[in-house]
Amino acid sequence: MSPNTSAEKMNYDNITKMYFMTSVSLILIEIVGVVAVLIDGIITSYFIGIDAYAGIKLLSPFTSILSVAGGFLSTGSSIICSKLVGEGEKDKANQVINLAAFLGFAFSIIFIILSILNPDALLILCGVNLGKYPELNTFMYSYLAGFIIGIPAFILVNILGPIIVMDSGEKIFMFSSGVLCVTDIVADLLNIFVFKGGTFGMGLATSISYIIQFLIIFSYFAFKSKYFKLSLKFISFKNIADLCKNGTPAFIKKIAGAFRDVALNYINIVFALTYAAIAARGIQSDIFSLLFCISTGLGRSLITMVGMYYGARDLKGLKTLYLAAFKIGMIMSGAAGIISFITAPLLSQIYSSDPKVASLAVFSIRWMSVGLLCDTIIVIIQHYLQGTDNVKIANILSFSERFIIPSIAGLVLGLLFGSKGVLASVAVGKIVLLTVIFIVICFKCKGFPKSLKDIMFLPEGFGGDENDNLYAVIHSKEDAIEQSRLTLEFCRDHNVSDTVCKYMSLFVEEMAINIFEANSESSTDGISVDFRVHIENDKAYIYLMDLQKQFDPTSFYELNKDNKKYIGIRMVKGLADEMRYFNTFNSNNLVISMNI
Repeated sequence: MSPNTSAEKMNYDNITKMYFMTSVSLILIEIVGVVAVLIDGIITSYFIGIDAYAGIKLLSPFTSILSVAGGFLSTGSSIICSKLVGEGEKDKANQVINLAAFLGFAFSIIFIILSILNPDALLILCGVNLGKYPELNTFMYSYLAGFIIGIPAFILVNILGPIIVMDSGEKIFMFSSGVLCVTDIVADLLNIFVFKGGTFGMGLATSISYIIQFLIIFSYFAFKSKYFKLSLKFISFKNIADLCKNGTPAFIKKIAGAFRDVALNYINIVFALTYAAIAARGIQSDIFSLLFCISTGLGRSLITMVGMYYGARDLKGLKTLYLAAFKIGMIMSGAAGIISFITAPLLSQIYSSDPKVASLAVFSIRWMSVGLLCDTIIVIIQHYLQGTDNVKIANILSFSERFIIPSIAGLVLGLLFGSKGVLASVAVGKIVLLTVIFIVICFKCKGFPKSLKDIMFLPEGFGGDENDNLYAVIHSKEDAIEQSRLTLEFCRDHNVSDTVCKYMSLFVEEMAINIFEANSESSTDGISVDFRVHIENDKAYIYLMDLQKQFDPTSFYELNKDNKKYIGIRMVKGLADEMRYFNTFNSNNLVISMNI
């Protein structure tokens, strides 16, 4: 049985809204996060010198290596926690995030010690030829000395940021990121005009900014978090295997990105004949970090949300989410690519008025703008595959996209066209990889893909037959009553006992109407409740999701169980085999099930 036509057209609109709102938050957070690096680069270039800027930018793989640990622990903990939150396993979710934070802090301490004891090894690891441009070494050593004290904060912010967003605290995280920017600007200017600390002061300013941001985030977990708490008592190493398993694709992606930066550093130094070419590569890297926040934010939003629908075996919800990611990603990245392509001359002037630097910078920014759309599509595919347990394919794709193809493209184009070839390789590599992905999909489908499902790589029979699901969108109490009637018919058509059929029908009416009554103080005209009934493995499930103010009927029942006014919630709680609520990404989710 299928829902009515109007409901079909509007079905799962909440998923697109939720994904869009979460993506915008994460993109803004990513943008603000890289602004500190951009600020350091711009101020260093103008007030200390282009040679100092070139020296600092040769250290960019250093932060990439730090991001390997942060990304590994962040992705692993986010995926596990999203599933545990959906299952109502609060204590286990807290164990996972505290373990991730502990491991991140331990890694940062080890890295600080290594940075102090053997900085030369780190510079070589970053792809820096210490003998070719020895005059740049002083700038690198100096910046590194100021930056290292902020490493623990840098890594912990990476780990805890997505968890705050999952916990519906994105406003706090955005505030902390704004404080990071303001602090970094003020500290950089004080360093230039008051303390005159050179590149050491620039690195120290960035460290102080990250430390302040971390303190704000820590205060959220200590006093305001709805779900998560940071405490040593929650740490449990029994979760380390799952953390590693779910974080492996992010590790491969990050480490491949670090290898790519190292390789391109070596390649660029080989073909670069002037500081202008090295500086242009640095400028490209800065703008790259800013623009590619779009694909990063979209990917991080997708990977956590995919688990909600994949775990519920909700094919239609998964399709809607995947399609929303493609549509929103193409619009955002397409617009950003066009704007950056047109404004490339202005962007290059922010860094330097040197005509040689500006010319190469404009060239590099425009090529990067061309590759932005391809990168967004690739990242969406990667994160979707990881969230749907296609880990091997995601790993191969990540390593190819982050290291193999850009390194080969950089080497080949560098040999053919010199520094310009290396700068253009960022986009060319992505275009080549996207072409390869399309060919692989065509090979898998034995022809051109005919539907979205052809590129979803789902197991056979995922979500059950279409007839085993009833979907609708409820916009009013009248809709709730109608869906209650349809649920009764749906269950009877699936040979469910008459008693269970009546209970399921009753649950839909009571709990859906309850959502409208809980929001009765405000207008209910804009309320949409995504509704699904699913039968699988001798169980019947009801799923209700809305984007209204947080309301947990299960805890509400416990607080009001002696109040006869709320007999509906009390009845459902008593009759259902399971009634589970969770709030994530500012959405209310209620799951009710009965054995059939």
